[in-house]
Amino acid sequence: ANKDAGASLLPGVGSKQPVSIEADKLVYFDKEQRAVYTGNVIVIQGDSKMTCSGLTIFMEKAAAPGGAAPAADAAQNGAGASSSHVKHLDATGPVTVISKTQVATGDRGSYDKAQNKVWLIGNVTLSDSGNVTKGDKLTYDLATGQATVDTGAAGRVKGLFIPGSSGPGGDDKSGASK
Repeated sequence: ANKDAGASLLPGVGSKQPVSIEADKLVYFDKEQRAVYTGNVIVIQGDSKMTCSGLTIFMEKAAAPGGAAPAADAAQNGAGASSSHVKHLDATGPVTVISKTQVATGDRGSYDKAQNKVWLIGNVTLSDSGNVTKGDKLTYDLATGQATVDTGAAGRVKGLFIPGSSGPGGDDKSGASK
């Protein structure tokens, strides 16, 4: 039960851990409080890592401590360096999120601070210690740690579970439900 989970950028990570973002290019839009990273984007927070083709971070319009503008913070420390200023992010894919024993992939992803949720959409695969669940959409609730995999109207969630291969705490982390 991590009280700060709502302000983290990646699942399973506390908000107090620093965020490292690397990309080929960053364009920052000061008036909109929006940072756009493109090209081989790598985000690391704690022991979680996300890779994607592009990442757009929307930030809160609030002054940083000491009176510095958020734009100065973003330019100097990388947008999102202080996750308390991040209100929403969108990742374009392929998107891969690795957290401990879990690997989740999808065509695109989003995080919304107000809803405290992370989504992966399109060709989603969630694997945990050899167990694999596939669907069209993964919703991860940061408050509860619950992952839900859904499919389109005609599809079905598919899972492959290997006896004895469950991750720490059992295979309940796959959260496959419809």
